[in-house]
Amino acid sequence: MAIGVFFILLAVLLVAAMPVGGVFGIMSILPSIINPSFPYGAADVARSMFAGMNSFTLLAVPLFMVSGMIMAEGGLSERLFNFFAYFIGNKTAGFPCAVIVTCMFYAAISGSSPATVSAVGAMSIPFLESMGYEKIFAASIVTVAGGLGVIIPPSISYIVYSAAANASPSKLFTAGIIPGILIGFSLMVYSYYYCRKHGEDKEKLLANYNEIRQRGFWALLKDSF
Repeated sequence: MAIGVFFILLAVLLVAAMPVGGVFGIMSILPSIINPSFPYGAADVARSMFAGMNSFTLLAVPLFMVSGMIMAEGGLSERLFNFFAYFIGNKTAGFPCAVIVTCMFYAAISGSSPATVSAVGAMSIPFLESMGYEKIFAASIVTVAGGLGVIIPPSISYIVYSAAANASPSKLFTAGIIPGILIGFSLMVYSYYYCRKHGEDKEKLLANYNEIRQRGFWALLKDSF
């Protein structure tokens, strides 16, 4: 009976849109409220919560998120994109591939998939649409390539897993390099196939490519660096 009441109250709190942390906090102290002789009380709950948050390793997570926000506001994604587009923008699927490489580099810097998708997508999806690419294709490329932030090191997910499983963060980072590069390369191969099949507006592409080339290699290198 007590277990049934426990799960009913859990469902009610979740349906009421209470934050998950608050729900589990209430459910943790509920047994001691019902039965004062229960050995695990509110003080023990507070102590466990503090011990769980008092982690030097997990401090990297909010700092990664802050760095991603700073880079998004500073226009880093656009500068990286222009640098890569300087080399491959005039090739078949050049601009989509430049977006993918930008996502890979941005993911490696920020360590966050949402930050990568948000920062790169806000710039690249409207740009690819203006070049004549379908919106679904543009959004899909950015979403999947931005998701490489989970795989390409350093990754927030690796840090959280290493802290929870007592694994080596450096070994996790090393293990994610080759799979991340292979996934990015596979996305570029698909982009090439897609653009060959559906065609591209070469006039628009060359006009934007020439505009980027006119800025000069050293100027683009300085901005992207």
